[in-house]
Amino acid sequence: MQKYYEDAKYNAAFERCVDVMARLIEKYGHQVLDNLEQDTPQTAKCPENDTQAKPPGMVAA
Repeated sequence: MQKYYEDAKYNAAFERCVDVMARLIEKYGHQVLDNLEQDTPQTAKCPENDTQAKPPGMVAA
């Protein structure tokens, strides 16, 4: 076990917290992502001359 805190009691509590969070993510993560994908618009429209919206390699010199 890696040492995060000087007090062993705090280390044990932190490890338990991380374990619970990991289990929750494994159990419910796909549901959260599905809900986020449904709420987020799938198309984003950017003007053609908007240089900030393009990756750096695609900006015209």
